[in-house]
Amino acid sequence: MISVEGLTAFARALDALASERLVAPALEVAAERLVQGVRSVLSHPPGSEHATPWLETGALRDSISARIGPDGAVVGSTSMVAVDQEQGTKTVPPRPFLAPVAMREAADLVTGFAEDLARTIGEAR
Repeated sequence: MISVEGLTAFARALDALASERLVAPALEVAAERLVQGVRSVLSHPPGSEHATPWLETGALRDSISARIGPDGAVVGSTSMVAVDQEQGTKTVPPRPFLAPVAMREAADLVTGFAEDLARTIGEAR
């Protein structure tokens, strides 16, 4: 005999598998698009007018990455320079580059995510 608890656990396992197989690939693509968008704004040569940080060594740009988890993706930087640039310091005005890119790209990211998810579901049939 199969218990209700066993069926519930089985349904949860199937949901997790579907999420990993279907959602994760589309989420990875969307997160990488955002990473590339953020990196692209970090390309102003020193001395030029800029609303975002200058590209001096490339370390800040290279620190931008995504982490995919079971509940979503996080795009950010591992550099403390990112905090100083985002929020500013006593001597450096704020030059935010993460949130503005995310806001600008949001609609396209959602559309791309939905299209990638639909394609993945179609291929899974």
